[in-house]
Amino acid sequence: MGVLKEMEKHGAYAQLSNGKVRYEFAGPENGEVVVLIHGLIGHMHVWDNQFHFLIAQGYRVLRFDLYGRGFSERVKREHGSELFMAQVSDLIEFIGLKEKFHLVGLSMGGAISTRFASHHPEKIKSIFLVDCYGIPTPNDPGIRVMQPKGIGEALIGTLGGPILKRAPIKGVFDKKKHGDFAKWFSAPLAIRGSKRALLSTLRNFMLENHVPHYERLNHLDFPKLILWGKEDAILPYAYGQKIHALVPNARFETFEKCGHVPQFEEPEKFNQLALQFLSDQV
Repeated sequence: MGVLKEMEKHGAYAQLSNGKVRYEFAGPENGEVVVLIHGLIGHMHVWDNQFHFLIAQGYRVLRFDLYGRGFSERVKREHGSELFMAQVSDLIEFIGLKEKFHLVGLSMGGAISTRFASHHPEKIKSIFLVDCYGIPTPNDPGIRVMQPKGIGEALIGTLGGPILKRAPIKGVFDKKKHGDFAKWFSAPLAIRGSKRALLSTLRNFMLENHVPHYERLNHLDFPKLILWGKEDAILPYAYGQKIHALVPNARFETFEKCGHVPQFEEPEKFNQLALQFLSDQV
């Protein structure tokens, strides 16, 4: 439990309309705001490197744990877009954020970011999507097997622990270099209610149609950047090209020899790309 205890030291808690949320908001008060949203299994620490780097560059940065992840509440309701949209809106209101901000979303966090930008374009300064989810994959074996009521519960109850501990290692390309990634990345799944939240997300958010929001994003008037790891084994490069086809006016970048979490595998390269993208807008 050492990893969990270390993670637990960070952040503050906000009581929002659907439950308690752990977040961290830091940086110069006059800095442009960057909001970082993690993915399906992760937590706010997947942004550790970027959080500290961007603050050092003069940005004010908000990161948080999605409901059912990290140290945010395991809420007992459907984990669909309605829940996550409310979470982002509530948290922004809670911290008193009034100005436009830059939005950065990883994997499922990219779909959440896109939906939020589609609904609230007046709040967005730019959007940076990293190996983002967006085109539903109902035939994916992992999603399909979890769909039937009862079967999904049984499977995630008996096999969920071992599978979820191993699955994240698929996210990195260089498994020898990042051998400890899965243990660190999956640590909060040990918290009671995590597997239930994940199952609900697979049945709800992951099967919603996010495509119209990507298509709308293409017509919104702020800068857009999409980054993909060429060796992504979670959402393959061809999937990334389909996402780009929905948002053709977004800039598209590729990291070679990199998997699903480029901000973790290539932090320096990622940070320079993010800084260049954000500072180009001044």
